[in-house]
Amino acid sequence: MTTITITSTKGGVGKSSLAAGLSVLAAQETRQVGIVDLDETLGSLSQWWALRGEPAAPYLMSREGALADDVQRYAAIFDWIFIDTSPYDLALIEEAIRVADAVVIPTRTSFFDAMGARQVSDLCREHGKPFGFVLVGYHRSVDDLAQQTEAALSAFGTVFRTKIMFDRCFMEAPIHGKTGPELNAKAQAEMAALWREVKELAAAAQGGAQ
Repeated sequence: MTTITITSTKGGVGKSSLAAGLSVLAAQETRQVGIVDLDETLGSLSQWWALRGEPAAPYLMSREGALADDVQRYAAIFDWIFIDTSPYDLALIEEAIRVADAVVIPTRTSFFDAMGARQVSDLCREHGKPFGFVLVGYHRSVDDLAQQTEAALSAFGTVFRTKIMFDRCFMEAPIHGKTGPELNAKAQAEMAALWREVKELAAAAQGGAQ
């Protein structure tokens, strides 16, 4: 089993959209895919799953205790687990990082987003967890800012080659229990490319741990 945590200490950076999009792609490869929603305030991933019809894949895992115990409880059932966090509970973010095999840190092209992403990368480094930054909501009109953000983040760790472009499909899709890439071919290609990079990061991490 491989556990991927998607997290940031900045709200509105697309954590839930990435968790949903990546889990749907994983479910196309194996039916044994679980998702965990740690955001008790908004519960965006839980709402999306309910609107999707509560599918078996990806399956929303129930919380019964400590996160590490919950993940271990499902270890024999799932091939992949994707954890979506709240941006506000640093202790829970750290717990989600601790149980992860790899961490995806979404960020937008702004100073405050980059600083929020850096805070999470520091925790990943502290716990010896591989991680990658991904630029989301990208638009060519801010390409210069995106390059500056990438340059700043690359000083702290890996920046995924894939950028997730800004598109209204990510706002429309959850209403129908879908993901943005399921409504837009370009978004589908981007998410598929990111999924390949995430799998590479996780595989390298597990290979290094052997």
